[in-house]
Amino acid sequence: GCSLCESNNFTLVSEGDRYGFDLKKQFCNECGLIQTYPSVSKEFHEEFYSYHYRPLYLKSEVVDYQDVVKEQNDKAKKYLDYFISNGLSEKLADLSIIEIGCSSGGTINGLKKAVRSVQGCDLDIKAIRFAQENFKIEVEVGMYPLSLPNGPKLFILSHILEHVFNPLETLKEIRLLMNSGDYLFVAVPGINGVKKGDYKHDLRRYFHIAHVTDFSASTLINIANFSGFKSINTDEEINGLFIADEIKNWKKNNQDSIENIQSIEKTYKGIFPHL
Repeated sequence: GCSLCESNNFTLVSEGDRYGFDLKKQFCNECGLIQTYPSVSKEFHEEFYSYHYRPLYLKSEVVDYQDVVKEQNDKAKKYLDYFISNGLSEKLADLSIIEIGCSSGGTINGLKKAVRSVQGCDLDIKAIRFAQENFKIEVEVGMYPLSLPNGPKLFILSHILEHVFNPLETLKEIRLLMNSGDYLFVAVPGINGVKKGDYKHDLRRYFHIAHVTDFSASTLINIANFSGFKSINTDEEINGLFIADEIKNWKKNNQDSIENIQSIEKTYKGIFPHL
């Protein structure tokens, strides 16, 4: 069933993705979450990321991590501005940042001067090696950190949650690492951004075999709420800042609807520009 509410009440949205893979993107009529359903098996999911994702997405078997340093530095500046704009300016100096899925470390390296400490983890062995050789930061190979610093913390999950096999279980695992009052920042692609021009207004470009879950701001809030996080600010880009809390519920937003998906589709001119 649905990865949030476990319902089997779906409406079919798409039967393929940008690469032409035969998969079903479905809208959960109970909670509004869009996801690949039936999901691929966990075994295939792991094999896909081990052997197929990088050459498919990057058109190369080899990653030049030096090439992405500027992109990661720019992301660090963007995230820092977001944190300051959402009430953390006076707290940053006391916060330790932990990035789960830190890749080659450029983002946390760009943030380290603004905070108490930074550390990260990633399953990409070569990326972690690059970070260790090029930045003075604490990074390790793994899905989650083996040890954590004392004091208040800010976890970063940047363009990871849409990829994981089960986003609810992932957030629950992260919540177990945190104390009440710690912060979580999540960035994911937003389906409502397609209406504004992301992915050239084309839902087929947006849907991706590697993206197991397709979020709106409100469905991200629902999954976070059900995992024990309260939203401080969440926009449709999507950037979400949350605080670890005791909350354990979700509520469907009426804006998450088949009619909304149809309205997104209507903004796409594509091969019918005269319509």
